[in-house]
Amino acid sequence: MGNNFTVDNTPTVETSGTFASNGAMKANPYASQLAAHGVPETMWPMLAAHGVGTLVEKLGIKFLEITRDRVVATMPVEGNGQVAGILHGGASVALAETLGSFAAAVHGAGAKKPVGVDISATHHRAGVSGLVTGVCTPIHLGRTLTTHEIVISDESGRRVCTSRITNMLLEG
Repeated sequence: MGNNFTVDNTPTVETSGTFASNGAMKANPYASQLAAHGVPETMWPMLAAHGVGTLVEKLGIKFLEITRDRVVATMPVEGNGQVAGILHGGASVALAETLGSFAAAVHGAGAKKPVGVDISATHHRAGVSGLVTGVCTPIHLGRTLTTHEIVISDESGRRVCTSRITNMLLEG
């Protein structure tokens, strides 16, 4: 993992602000969950209230890279299928929203809370086995809005889905 994670725009220990708990520096109750999903420790203070969320766990999303310019994660096709035995389109959208929200949170540097206001997805082909990989890159990084593109590909590098998400960055 090493250099693939942002370290300079997220505080290592947050003692005040949006994600802090009355200035107390308690152990993160989601530390094992965050570590299991590949979230770098520098982001743990921002996620102390909810961890990565139950959907990320259910979908099996694992982060490989988290920086201001790129967020990358994988998700297994198995366990995230629809009735025809292929990757569920909703699972692809959930992966895309997860990546876009994490990217917006990094841009907000822990001072602003991202909330999704728009997401779209085009499904190009079926994910049938193995892992899909989502790569999230910024289209627009503003003070109050971010927009990201997420490209989801199969293990052969073929595009499965293209998504676009806009997040509003809220104070406090």
